[in-house]
Amino acid sequence: MHNFRQLPVRWIVIAALASFAGVPACSGSDDETQASSGSNGAGVGSASGAGVGSASGSGGASASGAGAGSASSSGAGSSSGAGAGSSSGNGAGSSSGSGGAQPTGCKRGLAYGYHSKADMDVLSPAVSWWYNWTHVPDEGVRPDYYRTLGVEYVPMVWGGGNLDSAAADRIASEIPEGARFLLGFNEPNFGAQANLSAAEAAALWPHVEAVADARGLALVSPAVNFCGGDCQETDPFKYLDDFFAACSGCRVDYIGIHIYTGCKGEGDNQAQWLINHVETYKSRFDKPLWLTEFACDSAGSLAEQKEFLVDALAYLENEPRIARYAWFSGRADNVRHASLLGDDGELNELGQAYVSAPQRACEASTE
Repeated sequence: MHNFRQLPVRWIVIAALASFAGVPACSGSDDETQASSGSNGAGVGSASGAGVGSASGSGGASASGAGAGSASSSGAGSSSGAGAGSSSGNGAGSSSGSGGAQPTGCKRGLAYGYHSKADMDVLSPAVSWWYNWTHVPDEGVRPDYYRTLGVEYVPMVWGGGNLDSAAADRIASEIPEGARFLLGFNEPNFGAQANLSAAEAAALWPHVEAVADARGLALVSPAVNFCGGDCQETDPFKYLDDFFAACSGCRVDYIGIHIYTGCKGEGDNQAQWLINHVETYKSRFDKPLWLTEFACDSAGSLAEQKEFLVDALAYLENEPRIARYAWFSGRADNVRHASLLGDDGELNELGQAYVSAPQRACEASTE
């Protein structure tokens, strides 16, 4: 598969785990992945954007933090603290995709790091928030064009490099006005992503809390995923359990997760394998969930990806434990048929489906 336009994204190949009935691991290079999807949907592929954001150099924000996970059934993790409130939601507006309208709901977002004003215009009728794997918005929509459209920017502390008190102060000072949430580490269980053991992530978490406390932000956990190959831990559930065991008393408000599955699903629901993964997270952790990357990683056609997307959105919009979700991605060559955008400011067929799919009103969304 190919990389993002404009900036390479480092990839790692994902394998299915025993907890989801094994699918063989694939092999691949740092800049390439081969989707591994089995009949149970456990072939979860990572498409995360290490260093995709516009602010920092390669590898994302140079100072990054360990977002903590939800309190698990084993009793780890602390309850939420300051800043946990409801999601973005700037009133009702058109969902036609014609651009410039206020978002109609609060949950739907996008994982993407190259917005132009024209891109933001066509997405804004339905996309109420986005993030870009760093802590300052994309250059094309600075300083705050997105806010004029009612779209919220969510900063991230991507990894652990050089994260100390001084770096935390700098990050907090650079986060733009209007931010209300902070995303933690990007796939720290992946060697090709944030690459932190659970113990290392826990040790860095006080600096992430310091960023959030300085700006009054709610905290989202590390965005974990199933990992195969070069991994700190293959099982995202075990990683979060280990994190909490090492980080007693950490403040966490939401669990961040990534899910990539096959498109076929079970029965008539093409997103059933994604749903199965979410249900497992629900049973293991007691916090609301942010699904900050998802797509079908085995789509053989745009029509197949679209069927998956439509069924996934119907579930995510109506699942109370899903606080927010973000499709991967606006433009990406490393997940087949997953891009929402064509030319600048142009939604393709999949993008039209993402924008036009029904949404629950903000007041009905569970945050």
